[in-house]
Amino acid sequence: MNTIFKSMFFCLITAIIVPSTVSAELKMGIVNLDQLFREIPIYKESQEKIKKQFDPRARNLKTLEQEWSGLNEKYLKNETIMSDKEKKLLVEKIQSIETKFRSGQEKIQTDLQAVQQEELSKIRAIVESTITEYAEKNDFDIIIRADGTTLYAKKYINITQEIISKLQ
Repeated sequence: MNTIFKSMFFCLITAIIVPSTVSAELKMGIVNLDQLFREIPIYKESQEKIKKQFDPRARNLKTLEQEWSGLNEKYLKNETIMSDKEKKLLVEKIQSIETKFRSGQEKIQTDLQAVQQEELSKIRAIVESTITEYAEKNDFDIIIRADGTTLYAKKYINITQEIISKLQ
């Protein structure tokens, strides 16, 4: 509800600020990008693609984690009956697996973020292009996000240069 109010307020302000030489009514639209991304097939397909790409690595990490956990339990359970040499070897093995796990975890996180960002950039470009195409085809003056951010606006709506001129 609050975002709708913000959007309507933004539109009202925009309508007031638009130069008086424009005599036609302002045609505007609002796009809820959160809903749009949840419902468009290319986003769902992208998420599935990423999941398939990273599942094997995630399973490998899970296996390492289980191995590490099992060795920890073994150490705690048998610590009192193991020789110092056995303890030392087991601790080294636990540390080695933990290092592999932490390293793998960091690497997968970094790679996942990069791939998600790349996919999201591709989808955003498609969405922005589609919004612009739709706005131009249907003669919209302005399209804004439900949170008030402008997604598309005809050139005459942007009065930045006029305001700069007045302030100089």
